[in-house]
This record gives sequence, C-alpha cells and structure tokens, in this order.
Amino acid sequence: MDLRSITRRYNQQVSELGKSLLHTVFPNDFEVYMMALELTDADGNSIDYFAFPVMPESIQKTELKRTNIKKTSSGVTVLSSATFTPEEITIKGNFGRQFKIILGKEPSPQGVAFSIPAGKLKLSENKSIKTPDFSIGVKTGYGATKILQSIINKSNGVGKDGRPFRLYFYNMALGESYLVAVPPTGLQLSMTQEKNMIWDYTLNLTTKAPLSLALFFDKNKTSLTRILSTSLIQSTLNKTGSNIANAIRF
Repeated sequence: MDLRSITRRYNQQVSELGKSLLHTVFPNDFEVYMMALELTDADGNSIDYFAFPVMPESIQKTELKRTNIKKTSSGVTVLSSATFTPEEITIKGNFGRQFKIILGKEPSPQGVAFSIPAGKLKLSENKSIKTPDFSIGVKTGYGATKILQSIINKSNGVGKDGRPFRLYFYNMALGESYLVAVPPTGLQLSMTQEKNMIWDYTLNLTTKAPLSLALFFDKNKTSLTRILSTSLIQSTLNKTGSNIANAIRF
C-alpha cells in the first residue's frame, strides 16, 4: 500500500467533505475532536444542549469486562454475557476565564420551563422568576461552568407527565455516544490559588446504553432522532463561520 497515495486521498476528502463528514463516513478511522451533553425529556425533545467549548484536560473511560469469574469447589467458573455492560467515564478540565462561543440549537418549546434561556438553572428554582442572560450564545468560562452544572442538576428531573429526563453524552473524540446516568459522585467543582477565578470540574458518568440502542428502543420518532443524530451534531457544529453571527447576541 502506497502511503503517499493514502495521504493524498485523505487530504482530498478532508478538503471536499470536511473532518466531520469524513468521520461520519469512516467512524472507526477518523475522529472529530469534540464533546457534548444533551438533556431531553422522555420523548426526546431537547431541553438543554452543551458542546464543550474547550476539550477536557483528561478523559478516562473504564470498559468493564463482561465476565464473572468465581472459584468453586470443583474449579473455576467463568460466566460471560453478550449484553451491554455499563461503563464508567470520568472527565476533568476547565473552561478558562475568557469568552467562549457556545454553539448549539435552541431548546424545544416543550423544554422551555427548564431551559437555560428560560433562566431555570436548577430544578428547585422558582419557575416564575427568570434569571437574565447577558448572552445565550457567548459565555465566559464561569458561564460555561454554570451551564454544565445546570444540566447535571436537572438530569434527575421529570417532565410534566412524570417520566424522567434523559441525558446523552457525545464523545466524538472516541467516536462513541451514550445514554448516561449521573452517579452520586456526579459533578465536582474545585478552585485553587494557582488557578484563581477558574473552576476545575470533574464529571463522572455511567453509560446505560449506546446511542444506537437507545434510539432503537425509542418507539417515537422524536426530535432526538431527527435533529440529534450523530452526523447532524457534527455537521451543525462544523458550521462555525455561518452560525457565529447568530450565536453572539449582546
């Protein structure tokens, strides 16, 4: 195999398709360096969506084995399973101090009561009082941290029908997306003297199902299927230049 011809082919397809679409076509060969969280209601209607403006300093993913090994009186018994096994994800980083452009889409009307633009950062807040936003599309590092904090806080909420919200984690850097749950250790925030005015976060997530499996068992073709497919998330975030004017709303 000629390495130079492969390189030329890669450069040509990157210039024609872009890295996002190239990842969509060849998901196991090329990554997209991005990460996002999505909070939806039980029907898949988006409540909040947050693409990390700065990638984490570290991402740790623990893939547990699907085997159970036990010592018995007659020997060793090994039990295996082909079903999906929950995995642990730990993300650490910070968003700095300066302004960051937050790209994403507006929440659906069904999620307005809990959405960031509606000023509801926590489930316990009075819904009749709106907290004003200086800008929806542009946030300081502190503002980005508050969005992350808000999504994690609301992830254990329920909709008007009493069904729980869903939290989705898109890790395009590894080419994987999951329906996730937040364990008791959840989100940890810390500040040190060396990083004054910068909050470091540690986010722990437990995967419940791959995105493809979560959508397969979803009987309704909701906005999650139509709008939040993996390829569309990538292509939407790739249009930074055309969306930047709409993202800045001073």
